[in-house]
Amino acid sequence: MSLHRAIWLKRFSEALGDVPNSLLTAFNTTIITIISTIAILLYCLRKWLLPKPVPGIAFNPAAIRSLLGDAPNMVKEVSVTGEFRVWCAKQVKKMNSPICQVFIKPFSQPWILLADFRESRDILMRRKDFDKSSFLSDGMACMGAFHGIYPTGGKFKANRQLIQDLMTTTFLNNHVGPAVYNKGLEVMKLFETKMNLAKGRPFSVKKDFEYASLDVMLYFAFGNNWTYTATGPQVELLSKMSVPDVKAGSLDQPVEYPIVPLVKFLDTVYEAPEIVEKTINAIMPKLQTWWWSKQSWYKKIFAEKERVMKEQVAISMENYRAGHVETALEHMLMREEVQAEKQGRKPDFESPVFRDELFGDIIGGHHTTSGAMMWLAKYLTDLAHIQTRLRSVLYETLSTAREENRAFTFEEIRRAKLPYFDAVIEEMLRINAVTVTREALCDTTILGCPIKKGTQVFFVSNGPGFLSPSIPIDYSKRSENSRAAKLNATWDETQDLTIFDPERWLVRKNDSGGLSENDVEFDGAAGPQLVFGLGPRACWGRRLAQMEMRTIIGMLVWNFELLETPPAISSHAGLEGIARVPQQCYVRLRKI
Repeated sequence: MSLHRAIWLKRFSEALGDVPNSLLTAFNTTIITIISTIAILLYCLRKWLLPKPVPGIAFNPAAIRSLLGDAPNMVKEVSVTGEFRVWCAKQVKKMNSPICQVFIKPFSQPWILLADFRESRDILMRRKDFDKSSFLSDGMACMGAFHGIYPTGGKFKANRQLIQDLMTTTFLNNHVGPAVYNKGLEVMKLFETKMNLAKGRPFSVKKDFEYASLDVMLYFAFGNNWTYTATGPQVELLSKMSVPDVKAGSLDQPVEYPIVPLVKFLDTVYEAPEIVEKTINAIMPKLQTWWWSKQSWYKKIFAEKERVMKEQVAISMENYRAGHVETALEHMLMREEVQAEKQGRKPDFESPVFRDELFGDIIGGHHTTSGAMMWLAKYLTDLAHIQTRLRSVLYETLSTAREENRAFTFEEIRRAKLPYFDAVIEEMLRINAVTVTREALCDTTILGCPIKKGTQVFFVSNGPGFLSPSIPIDYSKRSENSRAAKLNATWDETQDLTIFDPERWLVRKNDSGGLSENDVEFDGAAGPQLVFGLGPRACWGRRLAQMEMRTIIGMLVWNFELLETPPAISSHAGLEGIARVPQQCYVRLRKI
């Protein structure tokens, strides 16, 4: 005890010396009562703030004894894996229930994890008591008037009407398809340049796929009105390099190539989704968006987006008035005039909807499709027998191009019937699907369990029923529509569902067991698949993504053999955001 404290206690005791014992007792009793009351109140407050499980739904018992619930465990794992979906699948397996609850947001309703394709399909396609998740919409607020942020109502439908021409066969085949093909040729030139400089060493193609997909989306939106590309400068830079310019190590050490910086607007296409992902994970998304919107770095990003988008709208308006309607933006302007005439109003060509909608489409199409092409390159590298068969299928089906020793044309690949290729793509998507989220619009039920209004429901598409056998469910607990729905009965859950096997999606036409493309058919409904969502909010750009993957990956397999890469750079670890993308994507190529 310090000297100062000892002196203070002595004086305090002397001061109390003249106080009657009865008053001292009353004083002590009051102090004890106050302390006890505070303790009881704090205990009651803690009990009140602790997570409250929904009756009848499985949960982690340890989570309801902590104010932070499951959040610390989730944050710890996701910080290592980078994947929320992996943590979700583990919870479902640990609780051995197709429906369980986790406590992520403090002092809020639990999140519901649903790992059952039949019930998920019913909710997404038929049930009106679930819609767009508000916590996702709040996180996407920076995207403005993009259709993805709206619930399924007037604004959502109005935006979809503006872009309804952009997934038609005519627009895709005449405007986008040739651009995808030309971009594929440019990427193949880049790959060959890298291959020659690498001298048998592996190299990363992550940015190459990203930039190619970004260029495709820019052409989709603006056509030749946009003059900058991401891929072109890379090709130009590397074509000027020679082997001595490359820092090369051992044969298994990857070659690192310089990357040309993007123009400012293209940087925003990378930066905006990072803001969305961080905001979605924030405790208070709306407050964070408001606060960030006051920061100079945030203003610069979206000022650049507005500058370029306004510039492109002005160019497109001139083209449209001159009778030229080719690009996505020009089609949107045409659709606005048609809608305005029907509704008896003047068209609003200055609306931010044009800028926000197309900017959102560029971001969505760029990130998702590039990630998918990376996964395809990785699987084809790892599984030589699948790569070999796919190449044989392409050579057999596009035999004229093969016989003439030339590249296939866009029309040839577009028209080709390639069920095995379709199955390879579908299997890649199945294994790498991210969770789809919906929100309960009213008090309702899932599998007989009560679900309160505002509850966030996550459809876990990498757990039981998808990458492992389904967990049995009492059929009587299913919704009426779910019980009535017909699903493919041939899906075999006794096989290892974590293995990449395109055969799951193929149907034999006869019992001959032939491997020819004429002997099999692709069945996209053969098994559980949620990667594009389902129902009215299903991924709008699916057809464009399929075209891009088929064309560019087809070129890759046609022109190159993807050789084995070292284990150190062949990880299948992913990063979850708008889509699941691989953390690494290296290839070692040999020209065919």
